[in-house]
Amino acid sequence: MIYRINPDTKMIDVFRSNWTPREIELERYLLPKEGTDDPILESSVFGEPLILISNQVKTRLKKRADILALDKAGSSVIIELKRDSGVLGLETQALQYLADFSAYKGQDFIARFSRYSPTLKEHILGFLGYDVRVEDINKQSRIILIARGFDPVIFSMGEWLSEHGVAFRCIEYTPFEISDNHFLTFSVAFDRSPESLYPLIFQSRAREPGYFWHNIGFEDNDWWHFLVKKGQINTGFDNRPGDQGERILKNYISGDVIVAYCSGYGAIGWGVIENPSSYRLIKPNDPDDYWKGIHLHRLDIVWKVTAPNIDDGMRADIIRNEFGIYHPVSTSARIDNEKAQRLIKLLGEKFSRQQVLAM
Repeated sequence: MIYRINPDTKMIDVFRSNWTPREIELERYLLPKEGTDDPILESSVFGEPLILISNQVKTRLKKRADILALDKAGSSVIIELKRDSGVLGLETQALQYLADFSAYKGQDFIARFSRYSPTLKEHILGFLGYDVRVEDINKQSRIILIARGFDPVIFSMGEWLSEHGVAFRCIEYTPFEISDNHFLTFSVAFDRSPESLYPLIFQSRAREPGYFWHNIGFEDNDWWHFLVKKGQINTGFDNRPGDQGERILKNYISGDVIVAYCSGYGAIGWGVIENPSSYRLIKPNDPDDYWKGIHLHRLDIVWKVTAPNIDDGMRADIIRNEFGIYHPVSTSARIDNEKAQRLIKLLGEKFSRQQVLAM
């Protein structure tokens, strides 16, 4: 909600913009940018990474769901958009789509929707990582509604649905204009998401150390040299406290092995997290602010083996064929321990200690 200060009364008025984007426009804003190979929906809106399966996807009854996605737990997410207010019936429409798509599980789910993208299987497995088995894909389903506002009856239905195993979230958007520029704000109006989406920090610390992909974010050789020299890994997202970037880095524990990945080049090195409390959100214009205001979340890492240049990386297709490990689609994804151990051994042979960057 946007409020405007009334200059006469000095009170706040609810601001209503004359600009109201159409549903198809809203959909376009939320989808991955065209021309990129990044299938992740706008995480700053949803508060979590979601991988796009398809938009405007047909059901068996020839209806069209706005957006179908998967979350990190492998649950399908039905996302329905409404230009104006969400009223009773919007959730019923989403439930119809949920009932249709929930019939496809595991390999059947991948096969059903691969017709829309030949790389869908690779993207899904890279997104889910080792934490979710293929046969567990789409065992559960969720609903997210996005509208200008919501009738409270929708929230009552959301309570009932969540009690019956269907996680339910309502996101409210507000359009506004400044001069000739259009803006959108998004806020969660109702949320009955699975608790696993928001684990307590001490719960993540209770696990055993593991192996993880971590995407360095930019296909830039000087950036890779900088991270190696500084002994850092990074995330971006909103570059604010508490966002997805902070949660990713704070989820790592002492002893976690991180395999660095650069999109288009493959695995470029590995290291170990020894001090997870070293996380920090650096300030703009800090000496470590390499990208001038973005990718400000940082965590210290002890690099063990690094490629001299990103061009020397071990390509994703080789890793997939040799080890059955799919490249990461999101920033971080867990890797099977045994497969990861074989991978880092080969990386050590490829990037010998003598090849570690001398900075």
